[in-house]
Amino acid sequence: MTFALEATDKGGHSSRPTADNPIYRLAAGLNRLATFRFPVHLTDTTRLYFGRRAEIESGSVQSDMRAILRTPLDPAGVERLSSVVETNILMRTTCTATMIEGGHAENALPQRARATVQCRVIPAESQESVAAAITATLADPRIAVSVVSPATPAPDSPPTPAILAMLEQVTRSMWPGVVVLPEMSAGADDRIYTRANGVPSYGIDGMFDDLDHGLAHGRDERIGVVAFAEELEFTYRLMRALGEAPG
Repeated sequence: MTFALEATDKGGHSSRPTADNPIYRLAAGLNRLATFRFPVHLTDTTRLYFGRRAEIESGSVQSDMRAILRTPLDPAGVERLSSVVETNILMRTTCTATMIEGGHAENALPQRARATVQCRVIPAESQESVAAAITATLADPRIAVSVVSPATPAPDSPPTPAILAMLEQVTRSMWPGVVVLPEMSAGADDRIYTRANGVPSYGIDGMFDDLDHGLAHGRDERIGVVAFAEELEFTYRLMRALGEAPG
């Protein structure tokens, strides 16, 4: 979901600066938002993820991933996992500024400053709770918070033992030794609509990416020819397994 944060003032000439400059006020609020972290909130899926990934990790990463599944949480372990983007986005709702604009002339005080903040909301958390957290963090009643793109709430679809067993069987048939990890996608996904209507829904990714060339959503977006062919074969085998499953 996306929010707009907006500060306004009467404006004036730049030769007569005031303390109510909307750009400064918005910048101060965004600075507070930049250091804010939502509380840790694991779903059934992310609990499975950290539990299974811990089995293939070692050292402090393994210890931290096991510790995050226990109560009370270990603050030092949470901090280490939070410092890594790939694990932080699975642990909590995230909000980040993506666009900013303000002012209308180089010799005039700004009458308006506006920032766009996009959030990826953990299932079971509400639009209202996220908006309240942002408002409290900005700590400035003169910064208006409004919804640009509302959230579409949908429950988590925890992978069942039967689904995981089938995936592991198909995976072993193509790539012996590859570990299957259930993961919550932080990206937008059309499965929110089926999940919101009570249909458990999963996305299966059998494509191997080039870790040195992350080209998704970039110029010349592409995948390897071999990876593409393997993804098709993997999907075919999985559909066969699903079709032949009892019940």
